[in-house]
Amino acid sequence: MACLDRVVIVGLVLLACGCGGAPSRFAGLDKVQARALAQEMAAQREGELAADLQSAFAARPPRNVLVLSGGGADGAFGSGVLEGWRDLPGGRPQFDVVTGVSTGALMATFAFLGERPDDRALREVYTKTSDADVHDGPFTWGAPDSVFDTGPLERLIAQYVSAQTLARVAAAHRGGRRLYVATVDLDAGDLVIWPLSKIACEQGPQAVERFRKILLAAAAIPVVFPPVRIDGDLHVDAGLREAVFLRRAMLGMSKAYDATRPHDATAPPVVWAIVNGRLEIDPQPVGDNLIDIGTRSLGIYTQSLEFLSVREIAHLAAANRPAFGFRYASIPAALDDEVPNPEPLGPMFEPRRMSRLYAAGREMSRRGQAWHEGPPPADEDPSSLEMARLSQLQR
Repeated sequence: MACLDRVVIVGLVLLACGCGGAPSRFAGLDKVQARALAQEMAAQREGELAADLQSAFAARPPRNVLVLSGGGADGAFGSGVLEGWRDLPGGRPQFDVVTGVSTGALMATFAFLGERPDDRALREVYTKTSDADVHDGPFTWGAPDSVFDTGPLERLIAQYVSAQTLARVAAAHRGGRRLYVATVDLDAGDLVIWPLSKIACEQGPQAVERFRKILLAAAAIPVVFPPVRIDGDLHVDAGLREAVFLRRAMLGMSKAYDATRPHDATAPPVVWAIVNGRLEIDPQPVGDNLIDIGTRSLGIYTQSLEFLSVREIAHLAAANRPAFGFRYASIPAALDDEVPNPEPLGPMFEPRRMSRLYAAGREMSRRGQAWHEGPPPADEDPSSLEMARLSQLQR
């Protein structure tokens, strides 16, 4: 959340700055025309996503689904959880579907591939990366659409996401597995789900460039980092709309479950959610000034969005036919106290702090202490009690 908190600070500085850029495809349209264009674009994307999922799960249902949240440098925690998970009895499952938002989008490719070299790549990125590896600036005036320039992050993505990486993703796609990340289309105002494993199958340098560009856009914190123009529109971090994402069709088709029910294992399929941050909001003193009020308010908002997004996915999993189990991992309060978030104007990526988060996540996972069952509780509301009842029935 610390990365988003600084949006308020840098946004105030930019209020006096004029920003330019290429015209949008929505330029010159009245409201009715703009809505019609946005609806047409959304319908096309929904149709393509449905077809992609149908081709994977029409005949067989998914068993393990992984969703990865944003959180900036706190992705070190989730990366550690993934590596430590491998050491548990039975090991880490192979995921049929992986989705990612923001830093989770950057993690998603390697979590999807799931081999030890992929764990090493995550460990390197999330324990050795500093601000200089992610951005130039602040105030690189050649890029007036943001405070920082992400040329270094673009090069870092290129270093780890090669043509060989895409070939492996494509092979997994042909095997019936699916990888998705999300951005927000600023022009349309919509969440866009990108079928990365399908894009990897297109092959060639254009596919590699497009794959990398989508990852860069997925990590583009608005105002802080520049948006990325894809297919004529500006795209940014999907955390504006959803902190984690899942769609019902990603849990399979009912006909596939009906066909395979006699052969199903006794354990239910599971949605696993890794939250790269805290789900609880701690009390703290707030100064009576614009910066403190703004950063605290945005922090509460973004943390609440993450909490509600995780609960929504838990309920989606429980309501599916058949019901999926739901497990989530998040940074516990004790660890957050030991490794506090950086100051709003301090470094975003500090290798020593990230290494400690990584080691803690790995150790919690190895001990089987990382995962919680059911949705994160919101007092004793009826939905929480019902989810607890369903979890007991599934055991």
